[in-house]
Amino acid sequence: MNFFKLLLKYHVFEIFGFSFLILGTLIFVLIQYSKTDIQNLNNEINDELLVVQKNQSTDLPEDDKSENNNQIKIDAGIIVNQDEDNTDPYADLPTNFQIYQKSIFDIFEDKTPKSIMIKEIGLKSQINELDIVDLGDSSSYETPKNVVGYIPESVKPGEKGKSWYFGHLESFIKKEGKVFHMLPKIPELMQFDPYIFVHIETNSKTFVYQIYKTEVIPKDDLVLEIDSESPEIVLVTCVPSFLYHSRLLVHAKLIGEY
Repeated sequence: MNFFKLLLKYHVFEIFGFSFLILGTLIFVLIQYSKTDIQNLNNEINDELLVVQKNQSTDLPEDDKSENNNQIKIDAGIIVNQDEDNTDPYADLPTNFQIYQKSIFDIFEDKTPKSIMIKEIGLKSQINELDIVDLGDSSSYETPKNVVGYIPESVKPGEKGKSWYFGHLESFIKKEGKVFHMLPKIPELMQFDPYIFVHIETNSKTFVYQIYKTEVIPKDDLVLEIDSESPEIVLVTCVPSFLYHSRLLVHAKLIGEY
């Protein structure tokens, strides 16, 4: 009894109650911030896809342009296609797919990438971390054979920043595989369908990224930028066939998970 009187004397219960109130308020604010952050992310992707859609429509005959206007809109934080039959571009994703939201519990999850899938080009591959090769006066990453390589110094799936993934286009002499042989088809496919998704599986969940941009640059201009305002991935392969003097970069932003 004396123990409880001591607790009351020093207002211990009030202190605990006030502390839990502050903690609950902080968690609520973090959740709301996460929702706002992912909404801004979807708005960014939407704006970029609108530019792609607009550029595509300028190449169409006048009769076809009216059918391609205003095809993309925001609905409940998800980018959807506004066509005649209201086709949902996310219908083919798993039923437990949900828009990604940050969580304070994410730090306890194992987000090491294990596999990658892009259904539209028939890509399904294991992911291994890239090893650093000592070249004497310099060093370089060595892309693993027959699988996609991940740079461990880049961010993990679902985290803010850019994750980098490399794969061989083809390897006739060294027989190192051609896991990204169909990756150059992505720019062509995006002309007809802006909803191409990259699935990155980890030990805890699968993250879904939506491709929003592709580019080809000289190999010497490739810089591994890690910083980004949103979670992104970059897929890289050598182009063109037999010459390999350039690099194809496929950029995608996180939209959800399952």
